Amino acid sequence: MNASQDRQIDTPDTAALLDRERSTNARLRKLIDAHSRIAAAKLDLDRFLSLVTDALLELVPAAHASVVEWVDGEDMVYRACSGTIAQHVGLRLKRDGSLSGLCSVEKHLLYSVDTANDTRVDAAACRRVGATSMIVAPLLYQSEVAGVVKLMAGSPGAFSNDDIETLERITSLVASGMAHQRVFAENRALIEQNTITIARLRTEISLREAADSKLEASLRRRRLVLDTTHDAFVCTDADGIVIDWNDAATRTFGYARDAVMGRPMLDVLFPARCKDRYAELDVFRITPEPNADGPSYRSRTELIARRIDGSEFPAELSACPVHFDGHIELAYFIRDVTERFSARELDKRFRVLVDAIKDYAITMLDPHGHITTWSAGSTQVMGYTPDEVLGQSSALFYTPEDVAAGRPKRDLELAAREGRIEMEEWRVRKNGTIFWANIITTALRDPNGALQGFAKITRDMSRRRRLEELEASSQRMSQFLALLGHELRNPLAPLRNAVSMLQLKSASHGAFVPEHELIDRQLSHLTRLVDDLLDAGRVTLGRVQIEPKPVSMQAIAQLSIEGSAPLLATRNQTLDVVMPDTPMYIEGDLTRMVQVVQNLLNNASKFSPPGASIGLQAFRSGRLLAIRIHDSGRGIDRDAIDAIFNLFVQETPTQEQADKSGLGIGLTLARAIVDLHGGHIDAHSEGRGKGSVFTVWLPECSRAIADEGQRDEAPGPTRPVDLKVMVVDDNVDSADSMATLVQVLGHEAHAVYDGAAAIELARKLQPHLVLLDLSMPKMTGFDALPHIRQAIAAPGAVIAAMTGLGTSEDRVRTEAAGFDLHLTKPVGLPDLESVLQIAVAHVRD
Repeated sequence: MNASQDRQIDTPDTAALLDRERSTNARLRKLIDAHSRIAAAKLDLDRFLSLVTDALLELVPAAHASVVEWVDGEDMVYRACSGTIAQHVGLRLKRDGSLSGLCSVEKHLLYSVDTANDTRVDAAACRRVGATSMIVAPLLYQSEVAGVVKLMAGSPGAFSNDDIETLERITSLVASGMAHQRVFAENRALIEQNTITIARLRTEISLREAADSKLEASLRRRRLVLDTTHDAFVCTDADGIVIDWNDAATRTFGYARDAVMGRPMLDVLFPARCKDRYAELDVFRITPEPNADGPSYRSRTELIARRIDGSEFPAELSACPVHFDGHIELAYFIRDVTERFSARELDKRFRVLVDAIKDYAITMLDPHGHITTWSAGSTQVMGYTPDEVLGQSSALFYTPEDVAAGRPKRDLELAAREGRIEMEEWRVRKNGTIFWANIITTALRDPNGALQGFAKITRDMSRRRRLEELEASSQRMSQFLALLGHELRNPLAPLRNAVSMLQLKSASHGAFVPEHELIDRQLSHLTRLVDDLLDAGRVTLGRVQIEPKPVSMQAIAQLSIEGSAPLLATRNQTLDVVMPDTPMYIEGDLTRMVQVVQNLLNNASKFSPPGASIGLQAFRSGRLLAIRIHDSGRGIDRDAIDAIFNLFVQETPTQEQADKSGLGIGLTLARAIVDLHGGHIDAHSEGRGKGSVFTVWLPECSRAIADEGQRDEAPGPTRPVDLKVMVVDDNVDSADSMATLVQVLGHEAHAVYDGAAAIELARKLQPHLVLLDLSMPKMTGFDALPHIRQAIAAPGAVIAAMTGLGTSEDRVRTEAAGFDLHLTKPVGLPDLESVLQIAVAHVRD
């Protein structure tokens, strides 16, 4: 039983030992075979190293690549590669920071189990060649490392001790073979060098004695010339090999004499990219006649030369053939012409630039003011050709009055004294026409400060001058319109107050007298015209502003329809509305956008016959929202489509309009408001009698809109309060009528007509509400406001600005000054009642 168990135990051990022995024998056979193949490559180093890398891959199956890296200064060079990196022969890596470099310094085998976590390796290079683990062994030759042998694998810890032992064995063989290879190569090179040296020595010895005397005389002559010149001197033989070199050449090119002697001139002194082209030039191919007593041909050209540091420069090359002892030598004088080249290129670019400028007359004058250059722009501006003006005095372009006054001479003297002068004045063209010109005259001086002449630039500024005059005229017109609109509000204010009182009295009798209705309609129309005038002023001055907030297109359309409803009803017209159920929002000013759409609705009603149908549609197109209004009325001529948006332009004459009203401002203002919203408005019509279509395009609001909350419930009935109201206005009718209207509404009212009286009355009356005009003589409403506040002892009094100024800027100004409210004249009855309710609420609080 025990013997059987022993046999069962011993048998596997014996089999394992036999397998290991067979594996070892196979490994030894492979190693011996590799040694044989490597030893066979005796005289070819590259073949020898390639066999080494191939054999290593056979001997170490764990490796996917092998490489022999050669030490080359600070680099490691892939000299032989096998496996997956065979294509990387010639790859260069820095010794510093790589495992191969470290191995070459420490001179013993190194093993990186995992390159991803090994700081000794070049991680980027390892990733490039797929080396996750690797072993590196040095190639030692006479105690110096000539290179390393490296095995790479794609997984961590891929190599065993047997693999390391195999690499060490192969490395010792490679080092030995490499030593033989290097000795053989060194011996062969030495033999070749000795052969060449011996041949040269024999030739030199045979020719030296005969040439010494002639060479000495030639050198004396050459040195006498060369040592006194500032140009680089280079002498070559007939094949272009440098045989002489002076100190100036060293200063120009940076090479020492010994560094260039015996080297081809084209290789040393010129860029490699130019060599083939320069070799074909005559300057390098001079062949003088053999019997000529002196140079038979000279050549001069400009080429690009190269210094020792690789920098390039333009050089002038002068060549001359020289006969010496039956041979031809080529003597070259080389000059650095960088400054000349730069000046020439600068002048060329300057001429191109000057000739390309057509709107400026650019001329050069000599110190006496005579024209020396004339550009294409000068011909365009002045009308003269170069032949007509070159050599002429620049006084040719001055007006006769300026010439008589001696202006041309004085201008040049001033330019010479100041260095540069600029002026705007009249100039004369060839055809006698006069134009407004901007002239810049600059004095030109040499490095020593001597006056060389003048540069003069003249530009025709006639168009700009006309535009400035038009702009100034437009500015004055806009200011006049704004002033006119403001002044017209003052007489409208008492009229509106009177109409409001008539409305109240008529309401108490149950009917509004037709005459009163007539006055109310015409007053409203006149107020709209005044508002249009003010808007026109704001448009031309660029003062139309908006207060953007998220607002729905449905709200804009609804309020516009409500505003235009009376006009549509008067003309018995119907309005077809197409509106989406889903709210569509823009970032806009609700009041201003209602003004735009209501203006378009009113125009559609105005230019359509009674009983006509008008359409209003709101829709989305891509990221744009639109409101489109179309009618079948008078229509617009196609040629007038663009003009109708201009200020004070009406496509239909006023006398042909149904209500004969309007100033041609509405569409101009509408376009300005839509532009401020980032949109545009367009018009379309098939012609007269075929109706028109106006579409307002606006960008959709990009941010989320919160749901609108429920409107606050109307407050319940409260106890009535009698207010004490003070009306302050220098327009007596306006103040008195407003005070009377307030009294009709059931409150105590007092009128005063200047700021000082208002302060005194405020101290005595202690009013609950003050309606304060802003534009008063002596003391404005702004000046009186703080004194009135101080005079009123009880807190809570409401002070409202009452003015003909109604822009958003005006409202901001009154709010900043401390006013509680802002009323624009003429104040309508609803606005007045609203202010009174606010004051009542303040009293209750």
